[in-house]
Amino acid sequence: MLGVWLFVIVVACILEIVTQLQLVSIWAAFGGVASLVCEVCGIDMTTQIIVFFAFTFATLILTRPLVRKFTKNLPESKFNADMNIGRIGKVTKIVDESAGLFRVSVEGLDWSAVTQDKKVPEIGSSVRVERIEGVKLIVSAV
Repeated sequence: MLGVWLFVIVVACILEIVTQLQLVSIWAAFGGVASLVCEVCGIDMTTQIIVFFAFTFATLILTRPLVRKFTKNLPESKFNADMNIGRIGKVTKIVDESAGLFRVSVEGLDWSAVTQDKKVPEIGSSVRVERIEGVKLIVSAV
């Protein structure tokens, strides 16, 4: 059964690497190591399985506060669209003047946009991206 625990350890480590070290399966790898030690010591399979689950669960519970402490201060990842906030774009087309809807080109990408006061700027004028709501930019005149 030595091969079973080696397989569990390898699969758990590969899964951890594939998930970009998001701490998904590392605890199962630790449980596999504990069970592998039991196998080498000649302990029966039922006990090995119990040790695997107990050790996996225990390491998960005991390390969770430590993991939270280190990951709490990591910068929040933004969506690609959020990178446009603060950038300057050009008004390219008026879509619906009564609704205040127009098109804006920001970094070569075409967006639907509105201003907070629903006033439509002139075509060719510059606007600054203030925020994004759904797929629509909220902009202000520059």
